[in-house]
Amino acid sequence: MKKANTVIISGLTAGTLDAVAAILLFAKPVNLHNISRIFRFIASGAFGKAAYATGPLLPITGLILHYIIATLWSGIYLFILYPVFKSGVIWVKIILFASLIWVIMNGFVMPLSGLTSRYDGWAIMRSFTVILICVSLPICLITVKRH
Repeated sequence: MKKANTVIISGLTAGTLDAVAAILLFAKPVNLHNISRIFRFIASGAFGKAAYATGPLLPITGLILHYIIATLWSGIYLFILYPVFKSGVIWVKIILFASLIWVIMNGFVMPLSGLTSRYDGWAIMRSFTVILICVSLPICLITVKRH
């Protein structure tokens, strides 16, 4: 039960921080329409162009998918990576976990979902930094603190 709580707490924390970062970085100006577009983009990975139809259901679905993905990464860390790399420097684990997330999400998940992003050097650094600070850091620190 403690492991399930850890996965949920760290997944919700990482999902919230990552969503806030996406809103601050990509919803210019910050308003409900632009925030909705961010979560429609996530939903479009599952529903295609239909995610851009009007109505509040698909942005909410995108937000739910966002939290599910963050919680899945939390579970992967706790159940697979944490036992293997239990000893070691926490900062190295945070950076390696962020690298794994970035490669899997940008190299496999997004292309398989039909999503594309244009990346130049700064965009790669920005997206990696968001994953490092908003996803990997809280998942690793919460897991270490609770186990």
